[in-house]
Amino acid sequence: MLVLCNLTLFAKENHIYKNLDFLNLDKNQQEKLKKILISHKKRYEKFYVFKQEEEKKLQELIKQDHFDEEKYEDIAEEIEEEAVELEVKTLKKIHKILTKEQREKFSHYLQEWKVE
Repeated sequence: MLVLCNLTLFAKENHIYKNLDFLNLDKNQQEKLKKILISHKKRYEKFYVFKQEEEKKLQELIKQDHFDEEKYEDIAEEIEEEAVELEVKTLKKIHKILTKEQREKFSHYLQEWKVE
């Protein structure tokens, strides 16, 4: 299911592809990373459902005669907060298993790990 180093995960319609060959992970790190990514996938699927529900609320706000700016901001901020929390939890776990040199290399690819 998961090919380590060239890791491909699926979350609903979203395809998450992470190529980590450049990190030269040892077997222990690969196993730990596999568990982290499986957990990330499960949490992302929950986030995706949450995001879809909240976006429906945003759509309903737009349809109203009066635009509730404050409510719109609150919902949009909640979506962003949930995304950042998921991202941070995953990156913290990955950070923990990498060496200093691997973290240096990994830091150049943070944008690929942004939760949207």
